[in-house]
Amino acid sequence: MKRYLFLTCGLILIFSNKVLAVTISSSTEGQLKQLEQRAAKVSESTVGEYAKDVIDAVNLSITEAKASAGAGKEKETLQKIELAEAQLNAAVAKAEEKELIEKVALHRSELKKIEAQLERYRLGEEN
Repeated sequence: MKRYLFLTCGLILIFSNKVLAVTISSSTEGQLKQLEQRAAKVSESTVGEYAKDVIDAVNLSITEAKASAGAGKEKETLQKIELAEAQLNAAVAKAEEKELIEKVALHRSELKKIEAQLERYRLGEEN
């Protein structure tokens, strides 16, 4: 009789652990995988060069999201994913800003060169 009681309690404990085992939803896992792929793609582009510090923060957030997912904390995982997405968007914006600043500097130097050339032509016409 004791044997059946222990066996029954053991089976109930095993099944309750499987039922209570916390897992994250497949949509959250999908979001995490997409974010990892996007981060890898972005870090290989010029964004990785111009915004390396922000890309490092993105990778850290993704690692934290993976840890939360492993622990079955879906809400925390979603928060970490959202943070990583915001950081990734900031990295892209920072890289675009730096590229535009470089283009503006290039155009300014071209403009000064053309203005100097125009001034030489103007002085040549007056003489």
